[in-house]
Amino acid sequence: MRLFILITIVGLFLACTGPKPPIIQEVVEPQTILTVAMADSFWSLRADTAFANRALQAYQKLAEADSTSITVWSKLSQAYHYHGQYLNTNSALRDSLFMRGYEVSQAILNQNNQYRDLLFSSGDESIAIRGLTRESIDALYWGMANYGQWLSTKGSLVRLGQRDLHWATLEHIRDLDSTYYFGAYYRYKGPLLARDPATQRDTLAILQAFQTAIKIAPDYLGNYTLMATYYCPVTQDKDLFYQLLTKVITSPLDQTLSYHPENMYERKLAERLMIKAEKENWFKL
Repeated sequence: MRLFILITIVGLFLACTGPKPPIIQEVVEPQTILTVAMADSFWSLRADTAFANRALQAYQKLAEADSTSITVWSKLSQAYHYHGQYLNTNSALRDSLFMRGYEVSQAILNQNNQYRDLLFSSGDESIAIRGLTRESIDALYWGMANYGQWLSTKGSLVRLGQRDLHWATLEHIRDLDSTYYFGAYYRYKGPLLARDPATQRDTLAILQAFQTAIKIAPDYLGNYTLMATYYCPVTQDKDLFYQLLTKVITSPLDQTLSYHPENMYERKLAERLMIKAEKENWFKL
């Protein structure tokens, strides 16, 4: 029995019995016809938590109204990830949000005939993923991102059990678009390499992954916080750790960037990482 099935069961259990994300109050007038454009306008203002909540609620309603729209369901998965990553600190609530984000991505991907047929014939999700085309990349990536965050708080055996699936998904995203979402392939590859006992000693490969992500999107501050979090402790490079996080904290925030809200929260994350590293003695020098 594949571990994937077990994880899915756990996810469904969480969805039914686990902590629920905070209830978002109604914000759309009853007479208003909700559109994707309206939900997107809320999303563009997600730096304001109230609008981030509006966006999530709007995408939820749109997904309920159209169970076949891969665009809407992908955006809903991304919104769950944003809420789990930046707007909640309670670990149980974050887990619930990330699992919901993973579940909605899986729900829409399972409607893809080629993916479903390959999954049925092979019984291997890593093979089925290869049947997905460029139009599925958003759902594929945000599902993986949510699932990765959910797995990050689980034991090493659970994480390692999903290693092959994660790598297969990541490599297919690279094949579809190597620069997708501001270097997401390389930004995600760095932590995977750093956390896997089989590869974490290859510090050059980890470094190159983060450097490539930074080259693709030098203004995406998440590239620097992730490098500080995963590369610097492995190499015990305390000076680089603080250089990277200082850059995040002191870089001017360009509100014209589509990822300005993420950058805003990455600043706060960088501050917390500095405190966490000292408290937990990340650098034993």
